Amino acid sequence: MTSAALILAEGEHHSEHAMTLPFADFWFGVIALAAFMTLLAITFAFRNTAAKLAPAQGANDASHGSHSAPGSGH
Repeated sequence: MTSAALILAEGEHHSEHAMTLPFADFWFGVIALAAFMTLLAITFAFRNTAAKLAPAQGANDASHGSHSAPGSGH
């Protein structure tokens, strides 16, 4: 019984010095959603840039990515 009384007393002590949030908990979700939407917009803005910056390769170009003959080696 003594431990229960100590826990209860400790809980009351901490409630006096409890940290309060700067605004309602609903706004934390709104801010997080806005941050993720901003990051999504930034990511979406850079879509397809690798294809735009890559040099144009012809059909007969034997570059590193070409695997026309199996076992041909590099």
